[in-house]
Amino acid sequence: MKHRSSTTRRQGGFTLVEIAIVLMIVGLLIGGILRGQELIQSARVRNIIDQKSAVQTAYIGFMDRYRMLPGDLTANQAATVGNSAIASTANPGTGIITFGNEGVLFFQNLTAAGFLSCGACMTVAANGAANVTNSPTNVYGDFLEAGYVNSVNVDASGWLDATANLNRMILTTGGTIPSQVLAEVDRKADDGLPGTGQLRFYRLGGATANVGTCAPTTTAVVAEGNWANPSQSNCQGAWLF
Repeated sequence: MKHRSSTTRRQGGFTLVEIAIVLMIVGLLIGGILRGQELIQSARVRNIIDQKSAVQTAYIGFMDRYRMLPGDLTANQAATVGNSAIASTANPGTGIITFGNEGVLFFQNLTAAGFLSCGACMTVAANGAANVTNSPTNVYGDFLEAGYVNSVNVDASGWLDATANLNRMILTTGGTIPSQVLAEVDRKADDGLPGTGQLRFYRLGGATANVGTCAPTTTAVVAEGNWANPSQSNCQGAWLF
């Protein structure tokens, strides 16, 4: 009886082989989850880059076909484009697209001309503030904006640039993007720095919002700053056109 009892106890445990198999399965599951998250982030990075390329291609195509600036159309120019293209009621024909005004019509005009696919953009009735119902949205669900900014520096404007008094056409990436995703976008499509190249840090609403959080940079080190790490979840960048 004692012998049988001892045998029963030995059979009730796990062997080293069984434990090793379980650990291997757990490791494979964890590895698969991490790999899946990496693939998801990589897809989001590619989506942000592709979205910018699509808008830029549409912008260049529109300019090449009509010799007009989308978003800044006069009534006669809008009639030439046709297909319900809307003219600006702010400062049409000036050659400058104003933010939150003509910037909304920028996307509407590109869509009306067939250069951009954006169903929401055709709901615009006139000049107005950009939002998710009238502008393209990024993969995180926030809206893009287009327009001209006066580049001074990180303290005096949302655009991170050491060059003063230079009007530049930019396209924002939209907000709610983790800083580590923007850093990866910058590395893949630009120079990896938030203060130089074609992709820069761009402030989200307000004079100081997100400065030092998404891009820990001051006016003294504009070009040397890096995207924040660890991740901050509500950041934004802007592309120079």
